[in-house]
Formats: sequence, structure tokens, C-alpha cells
Amino acid sequence: MQKMSIKPIKKVNVGEQVFQQLKGLIIENEWMPGDKIPSENELAEMLNVSRITVRQALQKLNTLGLLETRLGEGSFVKVPDVGESMNALIPTMYLGNNADLQVFEFREIIETECARLAAARAAKEDVMDLETILATMVRCKENLDLKGFGRADLDFHFKIAQITKNDLIIKTNSILRDVLEHSMEEVIDKMGCEDGIFYHDQILKAIDSHDEETAMKVMRKHIRNNARHFKTT
Repeated sequence: MQKMSIKPIKKVNVGEQVFQQLKGLIIENEWMPGDKIPSENELAEMLNVSRITVRQALQKLNTLGLLETRLGEGSFVKVPDVGESMNALIPTMYLGNNADLQVFEFREIIETECARLAAARAAKEDVMDLETILATMVRCKENLDLKGFGRADLDFHFKIAQITKNDLIIKTNSILRDVLEHSMEEVIDKMGCEDGIFYHDQILKAIDSHDEETAMKVMRKHIRNNARHFKTT
């Protein structure tokens, strides 16, 4: 994976761009727990934005438990406390050296059952949404757009969670989106797109036919295949 770097912000949704870029520096471990980050003035100059915009982004990161401000000293990347941060965001770095394995274990436990519930509860409109997302994945593969493919891949899994109509599952996915997105990018970077399209097509067919058992089995096989490939690369 390429390292991130500070880049000037385009004057479109400036505050959100600043927030996402600074959050990315923490998630990608360029700013490590305990590190003092640049001052508001320095960040404003690096990003080519106002101090107010930087301050608002830093306040959001403080609220998420990713930064802490020490009076007279500045802002520091917070040493992670998973229990405290669970309510807002758990970057992959919070999970320690076994982060990738933990993500795959989590996904197998949760998403296998999500696939079963989706197969039981999917309406025709839900299936059509999955078909649209899968078509986007195919198009991104053909255009060599790996980032777009990764977003569509994650959207496919999130749509399955939505089809379950289980609010707790949907909320948990929302909380963990950054973790899952980071993991998805790494998987695609290592594996490419072919396996993803194959397994998603099989999962879609099982959901469309309301075949709960097959939906579970294919989802489990899909995630285990990713994990196995990931461990050997």
C-alpha cells in the first residue's frame, strides 16, 4: 500500500476533505499513537486552508477519540483504548499486530449469518440493488479502477447487511466502516478482482433464490479464501 502524504486541499467540501485526510494519516499509521502532530498554523499552511477549518477537523478527531489536546503542548495521537473508541471508530491500527486476522474472523462470524438472513428476507428490489453493485464491480475491473472496485465490493457487503433489516448489524457495520474499508483495499491489492466477482455472483444467486444454506456456505468460503490467500502473501 502507498503511504499517504499531506496534500493541498481543493476548495470543494473543504472541511470534510481536511478531516478525511488527517484521519487517514492516523489510520495508515503515519501519525502513530503518542505522536505530536503539527500545529494548527502548520497544518493550515500544508493543506492550504484556514486555521478555522483545521481546528474544526481536529475537534472532530478529538470527539472520535483519535486525538487528545494537551493545554500548552498541542495535539497528540491518542494511545488507543478500544472500549472507549468503539462508539465512534476503530481504525485497523487499534487491533494490534493481528489486525488482519481479527478482521477476517469478525467478517466470517458476522457476514456468514448476514448472508443467511439476506437470503431469507431479500425483496426483488434488494436483489436488483446487488445486481447494480456487482455490475459496478465488473466495470471497475475492466477499467482497472481498483479503488472503485474496492468501494463497490464493500457496498455489496454493506447492502447484504441492510437486507437483513437488523439495525444492530447495520449500525455495527457503520461503526467499523473504516476498518473494513482498509482491510478490503489490502485484500484487493494482494488478490485482484477475479475472485471477488466470482464469489459475489454466487452469493447474489443464492440470495435471489432465497437459498439460505448456500448463501451461508458461499460467503464463508469467500471470506476464508481471502484470509488464506492473505496469510500466504
